Amino acid sequence: MKAIMPRSPRLHLLLLVLLLCIPAAPRAFAAEENSAEKPIAGAPVASDGRQVTSQITSWSASLDKLEVTVRNPAADEQTILEARTQVEAIRDEAQALAASVNSSLAETRALLDALGPPPADENTKESPELARQRASLNAEISDLDGRAKRALVVAARADALVLIAVENTRKQVTAKVMAQGPSPFSLELWETGLPETLDAITALSGVPLAWWSAPETGAKLATAWPTVLLVIVGATIVGWPIRRWLLRKGGPKPEEEEPSQGRRVLAATAAGLATCAIPVLAIVSVYVSFSVHGLLTGDFSLLARGLVAGLSIYIVVSGFAHVALQPRLPQWRISGLSEKSAETLESRLKLLGVMIGVNSFIWIAFNLAQADGSFRALVNLFANSTIAFGLWPILGDRAWYRSEAMVSAEATGGETVDPRLYVFPRRVLRLLVLAIPVTALAGYYNLSDYITRNVILIGALFGIFSALTTVIGEATAAMLNAQRGPLRQVRSALGLSDDSGKVAHFWLAGFFNVALGFALFLAFLPSAGVPRQDIANFLESGISGVRIGNFTISFTDILLAIVVFIVALRLTRMVQRLLERRILPQTRFDTGVQNSIKSAAGYAGTTLGLVIAVSVAGINFSNIAIIAGALSVGIGFGLQNIVNNFISGLIVLVERPVKVGDWVVIGGAEGTVKRINVRATEIETFKRTTVIVPNGDLISQPIVNYTLHNKLGRIDIPVGVAYGSDPSTIEKTLIEIASSHKSVLSFPKPRVFFLNFGASSLDFELRCFLANIEEGALVRTDLMYAVERTFRERKIEIPFAQSEVNFKDRDFDRIEALINRFLDQRDAQRAEPAGKHEGTGNA
Repeated sequence: MKAIMPRSPRLHLLLLVLLLCIPAAPRAFAAEENSAEKPIAGAPVASDGRQVTSQITSWSASLDKLEVTVRNPAADEQTILEARTQVEAIRDEAQALAASVNSSLAETRALLDALGPPPADENTKESPELARQRASLNAEISDLDGRAKRALVVAARADALVLIAVENTRKQVTAKVMAQGPSPFSLELWETGLPETLDAITALSGVPLAWWSAPETGAKLATAWPTVLLVIVGATIVGWPIRRWLLRKGGPKPEEEEPSQGRRVLAATAAGLATCAIPVLAIVSVYVSFSVHGLLTGDFSLLARGLVAGLSIYIVVSGFAHVALQPRLPQWRISGLSEKSAETLESRLKLLGVMIGVNSFIWIAFNLAQADGSFRALVNLFANSTIAFGLWPILGDRAWYRSEAMVSAEATGGETVDPRLYVFPRRVLRLLVLAIPVTALAGYYNLSDYITRNVILIGALFGIFSALTTVIGEATAAMLNAQRGPLRQVRSALGLSDDSGKVAHFWLAGFFNVALGFALFLAFLPSAGVPRQDIANFLESGISGVRIGNFTISFTDILLAIVVFIVALRLTRMVQRLLERRILPQTRFDTGVQNSIKSAAGYAGTTLGLVIAVSVAGINFSNIAIIAGALSVGIGFGLQNIVNNFISGLIVLVERPVKVGDWVVIGGAEGTVKRINVRATEIETFKRTTVIVPNGDLISQPIVNYTLHNKLGRIDIPVGVAYGSDPSTIEKTLIEIASSHKSVLSFPKPRVFFLNFGASSLDFELRCFLANIEEGALVRTDLMYAVERTFRERKIEIPFAQSEVNFKDRDFDRIEALINRFLDQRDAQRAEPAGKHEGTGNA
């Protein structure tokens, strides 16, 4: 069993792949059944001509009515959206009909093509049966072509109406946001709005008393108080243990000194749920209990709803601000803020929570969504100005200073790091916050609401994005670096090393972060004024594909093709490792053949994965062939060297003039072949440097391969002895030395050759064969040490180069004259400085 266990991860993955392939079988059989049940080419489509005409007429009449609604400037946004939905439904049905008709049209044309062209010669007549069938097919083609074009006309008209609806919706949203009301500087606004505001406050303050004094309230309270009490007690009994469990299991622990960033985010989430979610759920439960028993009616219902909303917002904002910033536990602080900035930001966020809660209460309790006129203008001015007053200090520099540890960590190489965080985004948001009261004072109350809502939403989404990206990064790192359990087995089966694990973590976390950012961006679009229908259509087009000319680009298909290609590459690497470690070692193939099989498997798997990925992406191979044919000439000239090296690489793998592990000499490079790639071969020299040799050079240039068929090789050692030595003794001594070495073969036996009468020595050469020529340098060194030691012991002289110089008699006279001249010049140079010093002294 122990010998089988290492294979279990691969077996598991193989079983998983087979299980994933099983669902494809029913679809394949279903496709065959559908194709078998499909009517023969030329058969009429589901609807005959009159039915299609009636349907198109009905669509056209509906579009006429919807066009009036879409183009009506008085129509509201909701009416236009409903009309647009109907137009899009008609468009989809028309396109489906056109696709069905075109499919039948293609089949009918294939039948007509099978009949061949009519006789060109007037004297040659076609058989009556063929002529009748040709005429029937031509009539059917004409009818089907007319149906398809009429359906496409309806679809095109519907598309045009959709564009008109989108444009009118955009104009209405813009007009609504940019609508200008009475200016706060207008005396008339205050004369009418202030009394209305005071009356509304007076009326709202009397709502609780009126509710309490109502006759039915007492009876309903008598019935409801046991339930309400039970809800409160139940929420306390259930919520308190859950709160303690969350804090104990996931909350921050003061004794833990260096938690990871992901651990801090999870701790803040757990503590936030414990301190915020449970109280909010308790408040909402009491509200629901009152509502179920009919205690929330009339204006009191608005008042209660506003209290629940305002109180819940304050609890959530203040609670999460505290657990995220942790002024007293800096090691559990999510952001890298200093302690002073964390305290400042927490207090300002709590103040903002109070302001947002109060404004939410005012908005709901006074039912401002249904209010208008001066009253709403004054309340809007007050509400947006107070929120701007709360947002302004939050975006100040004082609340965003980095901690000293964060500054020192980022200050590498003596660089100066700005201690403030998010300087530019905060300045942009401050300009928007400044625009809130300015637009309200100018009378653009809707624009002020728009900016306020989106600034708060941007801040909330940014916080969510920062927290979730941290959790995603920690989670992917934990999965890819798992040291135990199933994830460890999957990692080993996929062959993820530490370096490849880091690369996989970068791309996997990056993919999830981009997907998260895209999802949050889509969540922001409705608040920015983009209709949800447009967002849904955008997502649908991304899934179904966008048609550009004759091509359909589907982002989901492209993403799926990328995933399929990556999976194919990983499976190919798994197969290569299986061949390298388990299958090929059990064969008698040499290392070169094993490497060629492994490389061929890699090329085949990569090619197959690429073909499957292209098919999944929906790319037509005929289109690729046309484009490749058009560009083949230019690509042939521009990439001929690359293609040459690629083909040469295939030839090297097949003919194997060199193999991995061979000792080769090519050009000026000598070393061991380490890798044979598609374009080039890597040779590692004996100095441990890598030489990249194009595969074309391996085919076109001569190569010296010391280990092509085997590692048998010969080494030659030149030896010179002094004149007067006995050549026979030299020969016997050298053969004795060579034969005594364990790496020298006895067959072929060592030989000594008398090469030359040198200028200073008698020149011999010892030649011996080795079973492994890769040991040649070591054996050569050992033999040369042995030769020097043995010659010294046996008094055999190894001479060094000597030269004799003969001078003629007349040369001595010239030499003597040159020496005397040199001495005179030296004496004159020594005397000249002394004369200068004496002249200076006399002066």
